[in-house]
Amino acid sequence: MNKHTSRRGRRTASAAAGVLLTGLLFGTAACAPQGAPAAAPAATMVASAPSAVSRAATGVSATASAARQPATTGPLLDASVPVRLDVPAVDIHTALVPLGQAADGSMDVPGGQPGDPGGWYKYSPTPGQLGPAVILGHVNNLASPQGLFFRLHEMKHGEQFTVTRADHTVAVFQVDKLAEVKKATFPTLAVYGNTNRAEIRLITCGGYDAATGVWTENTVVYGHLVSSHKA
Repeated sequence: MNKHTSRRGRRTASAAAGVLLTGLLFGTAACAPQGAPAAAPAATMVASAPSAVSRAATGVSATASAARQPATTGPLLDASVPVRLDVPAVDIHTALVPLGQAADGSMDVPGGQPGDPGGWYKYSPTPGQLGPAVILGHVNNLASPQGLFFRLHEMKHGEQFTVTRADHTVAVFQVDKLAEVKKATFPTLAVYGNTNRAEIRLITCGGYDAATGVWTENTVVYGHLVSSHKA
């Protein structure tokens, strides 16, 4: 194991552990596909995400959740906010900003202007901690059909990418799979639920329906931590 990885986080369940995940929408404006009009449709990228208060609302204690957490495997890192994502295989290179929740309870999303960074959902684990860290990016932006995560759907099993963290650690992740999922049947537990290792999800919208002007799917990349090193 890399000397910069730590197993102290093994005593803590993932941020999504042991909860009944609440319905939470995260909308993404200007998700126009290639060839769509410049006045892009207001689309929603639907997923169900755990909120900061979900565990308390269900009456499941952190101690009980940790007790049910399966045996962990692979390297783990202590908590540190992610500041940059680099995915060379699909030419994604971006700063990251923390994303919380809007006043209506929906998940915040990154800005939709060209050059706006991607976002890390701050109620998910930080990349490298036990559980699934969640990073969002737009498939398009307000000026172009080709946004930050426009090529996310091209990612393949085994490809590696990195997340640089505020503690100057670079977490190296490997793609496990890519899935195109229907918003109506979004796999909430698979995306946000317990894991026995440090994992990550990269999410954007997909499945643009020109007839209705909405996005019907999400593109989700699943990956796991394989190593880390100093930046």
